[in-house]
Amino acid sequence: MKKVTFLGFFILTISICNAQTNDNIQELGYRQHKGFFLSMSVGPNFPSITDEVIGDYNLKFKGTGAQFDLKIGGAIKENLILHATLTSNTISGPEITSSGSSQKTSNNLTLGETMIGGGITHYIMPSNIFLSGSLGIGNFTLIDNDNETSISTNRGFSMQLKVGKEWWISKRWGLGIALTYGKTKLTNTPGGGVEELMNSNNFGILFNASLN
Repeated sequence: MKKVTFLGFFILTISICNAQTNDNIQELGYRQHKGFFLSMSVGPNFPSITDEVIGDYNLKFKGTGAQFDLKIGGAIKENLILHATLTSNTISGPEITSSGSSQKTSNNLTLGETMIGGGITHYIMPSNIFLSGSLGIGNFTLIDNDNETSISTNRGFSMQLKVGKEWWISKRWGLGIALTYGKTKLTNTPGGGVEELMNSNNFGILFNASLN
């Protein structure tokens, strides 16, 4: 009887200690999405960008490139985060299609797409799955390293949608993977009465790291 009583007391003590530890973790905000938020992502992207010069020709750029994503902000309530968003995508040596024919360009030609804006990220707990949406302004930049020239477009509407999952690796850091879809749509006026409509559809697979 004494052995059973001692065993029961021991189990009860361990349970209370674990409960107190969990309470302390909750009180300190460990493994919760509260307070300051920092998220960084990098990975491959698969963009398709169309360039329609009104009354003249159409171009389509495709390729595989790299994408970078940075979000900084804070939780407005637990698991709901408001943040600034910066995204950058690049393709080196894009394939250009015009009038039904395609041509692979030199890797010294780089087409970039950038967005700056703001958005909201919501975490679904305890699975730690997140949904994110950002709106902002974006533009395209064409860099020709052979001729050392760089051309940037006007700015226009830009957005990003993101869904992913993270796993806690420490008290505040999470690592995971995410899928993204982005779009930039604008009218560029390079001069001489020329107008071109540019539109992108950009898919990416990102490795994600977040501090919260």
